[in-house]
Amino acid sequence: MIALRPDNNGSRYHDFTLDVRLRRPEILPGRALSTPSFFIDIDGVLYGGSAPVSKGPGVLAYLRSRGFPFLLVTNTSRMSASDIQEKLADLGYQVNTDEILPVSLAAVEYLTHKFDAARCFVIGDDSLARLLEKHGHTVSRKEESADAVVIGQSLWADFGEIDIARRLALQGAEVIALHRDATWPDGDVIRVGLGPIVAAIESVIDGTVTVIGKPQRAFFDAALSRAGFARADTVMIGDSIASDIDGAINADLRSLLVRTGNSAEEPVPAGCDGALNSIADLPKWCDAEFPD
Repeated sequence: MIALRPDNNGSRYHDFTLDVRLRRPEILPGRALSTPSFFIDIDGVLYGGSAPVSKGPGVLAYLRSRGFPFLLVTNTSRMSASDIQEKLADLGYQVNTDEILPVSLAAVEYLTHKFDAARCFVIGDDSLARLLEKHGHTVSRKEESADAVVIGQSLWADFGEIDIARRLALQGAEVIALHRDATWPDGDVIRVGLGPIVAAIESVIDGTVTVIGKPQRAFFDAALSRAGFARADTVMIGDSIASDIDGAINADLRSLLVRTGNSAEEPVPAGCDGALNSIADLPKWCDAEFPD
C-alpha cells in the first residue's frame, strides 16, 4: 500500500507561475534519459469522451515492444481502476489494473493511512462512495459526525452539500479533495471540475483543503513508489498544463504536453520538454530519442 501524506508546506494547492516559450519536442541537452518510463494521463490523452485518440491503442503496444514501462495516472474520480480498465478495453487498449493509478485509489490509501477506518461525508458520485466502503470506510450523505469530508467529481453539487461540509470542517473534519482541476474534457465538451467547489469550501472554513491528485508532488511520489520508476528517467505525458505539466516539473520529472485535450492552443511552458500533437506521435519521439 502506498500512502500519500500532506507536504511540509501544508496541504493547500499552490498555483505555479511559469514563463512560457515554444520548445522543440525533444529532451533538452543535459537531460538525457537511460531507459524511459512513462506516466500517462488518460482522459484527453488516450481518449476523448467515448472515442479513443486515433492510433492511441497501438502506442501502448509499442511501449511494451520497446520495454518502456508505463503507469496510467489520472485525476478521474468517478471510476475505479477496474472501471477504467473496462472502458479502455472497449476502446481497444490492453492494460492491467495494476498499470492504472486513479486518484480515487490514492485518496482511499491516504484515508486508510491516517484514520484506518474513516467516517466520511462524501460529495461525489456513487462510484467513489462504493470504493470507500469497499476499503473499510463509512460513507454518509447526511450531516453527522465525520473524520473527513471527501470531495470527488460529480455532474451535480449543491450549496446544501457545501454548507454541510463547512460545518463538519468547523467541527474538526479534514476536508479532502481528490483534485482541484478547474475543468475536464468530456469529448467535445469542457466541463467544470472540482476546482470551483474546492474554492467555495476554502472560502468558508478556517483551515485548508488537502488535495490528493495531480499536481501534488505527493501523488507523483506515490506513483513512482508504486511503479518502481526512477524519478530521473520518468516522463509525464498529459494534456493539462496545470495538473500534468506543472505537477511533473514540481516533482522533478520530465514532461511532454499533448494537444488533444485541455491545452490544445496553449504555448509550451518553460520547463516542459516538448509537445506532441497527440499520443500517436510518441513512438516517433521515442525512436528519435532512443533508437534501437
